[in-house]
Amino acid sequence: MNLSWLPWRTQRLHAAVRSKATWGYVIYRTTYTPQSDTAFSQIVDILNSYIKHELFSEYASTPKSKLHCAEPTPYHEIWAQHRPVIMADPAQFDEASIDSIRAHFESWVNSREKRNHTTCIVIDDESLRAFLDAQPTEKSESDRMGIRSIRYVKVLTAFPEIDEYDSFMGAEYPGEWSDKRGIHPIPRGKEMTACSESDDDEYDSFLGG
Repeated sequence: MNLSWLPWRTQRLHAAVRSKATWGYVIYRTTYTPQSDTAFSQIVDILNSYIKHELFSEYASTPKSKLHCAEPTPYHEIWAQHRPVIMADPAQFDEASIDSIRAHFESWVNSREKRNHTTCIVIDDESLRAFLDAQPTEKSESDRMGIRSIRYVKVLTAFPEIDEYDSFMGAEYPGEWSDKRGIHPIPRGKEMTACSESDDDEYDSFLGG
């Protein structure tokens, strides 16, 4: 299969998943109210739908000059290996502070054979309430009408080199993600990636082993 038409970052991810690697964000749940029991799983589904939408949007936006060799198979193979890691133990994480979540995440990363994960998502009560009326992209009336609503999830970086505010990532329907700090936009198809100074590290944010 000729994959030269793929963006090189997507080629890298495809090579990893062909070697049975999985990818996806580590998602921490820190709210355990009765309402959150149903809402949390719905939010994870919504986030997954945004990721899938952006992944396949990359294929849909293939330049005309490359359409003769483009096919969706690599994107289906990449999506088949999408495996978000859910951290949802109320004994450990109920109303946990940002510092304690970061400490647990760093310990978890250190315990793994491949230390590829560098960022995690935190779904607390604030994030949960922000997504209560959100819809998956395929069901979004706002998307069909061309209306874009912005929502935010909290993203933590493991082993920060300098003290700084924790990153907040905004989702604009239909799932185009950008960093609120405005350093630079998240590349299409790699939604929710924490901003990185090096393109080489881009997939290390969520590529598992």
